[in-house]
Amino acid sequence: MASPAADNIICRCYVVAEDVIRKAIADHQLKQVEEVTAVTRAGGGCSSCWDDIQGILSSVWGKPLPPDVPDSLGLSSAQRRALIVKLLEKDITPLFDLNGLQVQLVDVNGDRVLMRFYGRGVGGQPASFLSLKRYLVYRMTDAVGHKMNLVELNVLEALAP
Repeated sequence: MASPAADNIICRCYVVAEDVIRKAIADHQLKQVEEVTAVTRAGGGCSSCWDDIQGILSSVWGKPLPPDVPDSLGLSSAQRRALIVKLLEKDITPLFDLNGLQVQLVDVNGDRVLMRFYGRGVGGQPASFLSLKRYLVYRMTDAVGHKMNLVELNVLEALAP
């Protein structure tokens, strides 16, 4: 007989059960919903299950830190995200469009910016794609006022089973 966790579907979009999420958390030491999404795809569709995923993370690791605490510069993650969204709309998206690429901002958490890339050169190492990512990090860092780190979810998702 299957365990209750195996029967408990958390993510209906990708049909991911609770036991799969718990195993991924344990195997990969995942601590954030976005990391769970990158490894299991849970939460990657409509995102209505993010609270459930956070609940599982909290049951494993304890209560999370408040998500929107200002940093030493006085900016919260939401404020950083707003600055990055403005930058993407104004400068980055047109540049990426010219190069046959698209970028999807998934989340901003502290100094980590989680993004997915689509289009020509994604998943490989062409110099033009690497240059565009470096430029993106440079511009995000400039817009926010301190070093931002790009987490390319495509890479994490490629590692998922």
